[in-house]
Amino acid sequence: MNQDFAIHLIIGLGTLVAGLLALLVSPGQGAAAAAGVALSVLNYQWLYRGAVRFFEAAQAGNAGQGIWIVVALLRIGLLVGGLAVLLKLGLPGVGLVVGLSVPVFSQIAWSSYRAFHQSVQARS
Repeated sequence: MNQDFAIHLIIGLGTLVAGLLALLVSPGQGAAAAAGVALSVLNYQWLYRGAVRFFEAAQAGNAGQGIWIVVALLRIGLLVGGLAVLLKLGLPGVGLVVGLSVPVFSQIAWSSYRAFHQSVQARS
C-alpha cells in the first residue's frame, strides 16, 4: 500500500471511529480514540520509514550493519511511554485500544478491497 494513502485512510477511519465513540459512548472515549489514532499514526510512520531503510540497506548488502533492533526497541519504548502518559492524563483505556486498532482495520479493509477488485478483474 502506498504510505501516503495508508496515512489518509488511517486518519479518515480514525476520525470516523473517534466521532462515533464520542457520540454513542462518551466524549472521553472519543478523545481517547483520537489520541490512540494519533499515536498509532506516528508509530506507523516510524515503522514504515524504518522498514524502507532496512530493505534499502538489505539491497545494498548492509542490512547486518544497522542498529535495527535498537531502533525497534526505541520505537516500542516510545509507544509504551506515550500510552503511559495518555493513561496518566486520565484517558480511558478502551478508547485508546480502539484508536490503536484503527491501522490494523484499515489495512484489512484495504487489502480486502484490493483482493476483491483483483479477483473481479481476473474473472473479466
